[in-house]
Amino acid sequence: MTVVEMIARNARMYPDDVALIELRPSQKIRKEITWKQFDERVNRVANALIDRGVRKGDRVIHWAMNSINWLEGYFGIMRTGAWPVPLNFRFESRDLKYCG
Repeated sequence: MTVVEMIARNARMYPDDVALIELRPSQKIRKEITWKQFDERVNRVANALIDRGVRKGDRVIHWAMNSINWLEGYFGIMRTGAWPVPLNFRFESRDLKYCG
């Protein structure tokens, strides 16, 4: 079972259980999403990428800050069958030119 298959399975088995909690104490932010919500968001990302031509085996750069949204994007890429290529969000243009 792959990680993205596990997310789908947990969405079926535990749809209303909390899957992820994001805390940002300095901003007094606490976000929670259920397995069902997480699976739906991963699917939304995957479908958007497929609509834009991403296919199994492609490499997709994933450049974002650590968050629940980061996980949705990362696993959305995986759900398409593409390879996520995570990059540090602190990279600047001079750093990125060496990532291609």
